[in-house]
Amino acid sequence: MAELTSNQRRSLHVLAYMLFRMGQEGRARKIYAGLAALSSAQKPDRKALIGLAAIAIENGKGAKALEYLRAAMEGAVLSSKHAVLHFMKAQALWLEDRKAEAEAAKDEYLFLKG
Repeated sequence: MAELTSNQRRSLHVLAYMLFRMGQEGRARKIYAGLAALSSAQKPDRKALIGLAAIAIENGKGAKALEYLRAAMEGAVLSSKHAVLHFMKAQALWLEDRKAEAEAAKDEYLFLKG
């Protein structure tokens, strides 16, 4: 199977994001899942994993969102531009009724945002 070009990958990311924003989570999830499946374990498609986490949060599935966020954040050097991942983690933890951990993740988000 041929690998996606960077333009093809970028176009699919934009399409999935647009579908998600238009309320078509199912279609967006399929694209994000496909992009994630086409990436390697050594170099995961972090944007696809973040998209899957956002959809899971939107659907109230905190545990699933945490799985995707863990994979997206694992081994990555996170900077202030990635602060939103901590906010998403806080949302997912809150959905799982893990309030203290959610507060800690929110505090990390606020710290990184300055």
